[in-house]
Amino acid sequence: MAKDLSDDRSGAPPPGAGFREVDGWAVLSYIITGVLFYGAIGWLVDAWLGTRGFVAAGIVLGAAAGIWLVWLRYSKP
Repeated sequence: MAKDLSDDRSGAPPPGAGFREVDGWAVLSYIITGVLFYGAIGWLVDAWLGTRGFVAAGIVLGAAAGIWLVWLRYSKP
């Protein structure tokens, strides 16, 4: 007779719980998308105003926003 795992009180997480490979791809996509999106906005502002520097600010802001979104999503148990 098979053991019923639904009443396991050992405190160990069930198999497959926790950080998965799919989560790694999601983290990477949040950061890359943030960099591309805010970098593009910075490029548009630079083209509109005829300046330089908003692209770099957009890239840094996008990376920070991506990391913040990852923290919000994965910091909760």
